Amino acid sequence: MYKSIEETTAKLKSLNFVLIFESKKTKNKINIQFNNKTISSRTDISITDIGQKVNLKFSGFVPNDPEQKILCFLLYQNRILSIKNIANFSLQGNQYVEDKILYDCDQINFNGTLTITFTKHWIEHNILNGAYLENFVNWEYPKFTDEKVFCFGDSWTAGHGVDADETWPNILDAKSFNFGSKGLSHDGICKNVAYVLEKSRHVHTVICLFPGATRKLLTFECLDKKGHIPIGMQTPWELPTEYRDYVAEARKLIMDKEYITNDWIKSVETVSEMCKDQNVKCWISTWSDELYNFIPAENKLPSFPSLDTFSDRAKDGKHPHKKHYDLFVKLIKPYIDKN
Repeated sequence: MYKSIEETTAKLKSLNFVLIFESKKTKNKINIQFNNKTISSRTDISITDIGQKVNLKFSGFVPNDPEQKILCFLLYQNRILSIKNIANFSLQGNQYVEDKILYDCDQINFNGTLTITFTKHWIEHNILNGAYLENFVNWEYPKFTDEKVFCFGDSWTAGHGVDADETWPNILDAKSFNFGSKGLSHDGICKNVAYVLEKSRHVHTVICLFPGATRKLLTFECLDKKGHIPIGMQTPWELPTEYRDYVAEARKLIMDKEYITNDWIKSVETVSEMCKDQNVKCWISTWSDELYNFIPAENKLPSFPSLDTFSDRAKDGKHPHKKHYDLFVKLIKPYIDKN
């Protein structure tokens, strides 16, 4: 039996970069100092905390020499990353130019200090493929307010390839909150339901459209934060190499049919129990005919229509069309309205 992902959290205690400086040779030499040492065209940087700052001092720039400029960027595991959104430059000691701060700066043309701040947002989107270091699983930060109905699922709920008003949550209730997320796993839905039950003061109905048992949630630690990302057999996420073995382990679990089926059932039952504990009405469906009968009777909605019901598809030619969503809502609405 494989270890569960919950027991094998992927850990990354430091981010190791190479900061590279590109410049043309000029008669006036430019000096770069980092940690009180003079460096040349590159230097290693190790980040151990989110929000950590790195300061580099530049000197030797003179007026009227347009060739004096340095372009700065990061190299991380054979990927080139821009520092522009996390770097500010403080001008100091320049003739004819007042001291001031230049924001979003990756090209140096003056004497002064470059400060790079490794923000949570930058790490999420440049190192973690857009996965948030939060206790939910989504590619956008969920901003709910006073919504009472919350809908959960993967891209069939998010509405990949259709307009926002054509998704089944919007057709069912335009005031509902659509917490559908591309590529989400069954245990990812469980994580998101728990997040809403904790954070929302208004939720009274949870409606889940579960995917099949073909994905598994990878929980990881990045520096001093924890996050989650769904793993499938062919997910293209470009993650740190330190997570590689854990991604492989997740894929082994997906291939273990008995394990992944039981894990799917466990997620469905957990969602039902969490909602019951907080007196929140819970409805569950799936687009997997194979797993539909494992949904508890008290939570069961009609299953999502087969894709073959209509020849029409979403704009990508693969996902459900609005016709599928209209039919799904027609099937489930009597159950929801009755309660």
